[in-house]
Amino acid sequence: MSMAYYEPGSGWNLPPGCFDDDPDAPWNQVDEPACGDCAHCIEGCCDYGICELEFEEAFSAQEAKEPMAAWEAAKWARDWIVEHYKDMQEDWCKRFDG
Repeated sequence: MSMAYYEPGSGWNLPPGCFDDDPDAPWNQVDEPACGDCAHCIEGCCDYGICELEFEEAFSAQEAKEPMAAWEAAKWARDWIVEHYKDMQEDWCKRFDG
């Protein structure tokens, strides 16, 4: 008997006794939402990004405290972004908009 006998139509290389239509199988589970799937995620580099909503809120709060010149705003944004990167494959929040 060859291993091709055990190959399901899904393309998954399943051991004997595992079936495509098993509802508890990992290939039949719904994926958790991820930050990278959100409409508000701004991709940065290497699967990391920031939430545009968080950035807008933080920037507005900073501007309300102390208005900044363009170069100061750019410097503030750079520092904020570095501290608030999110893993686009794992993180997600209640404001997820997929």
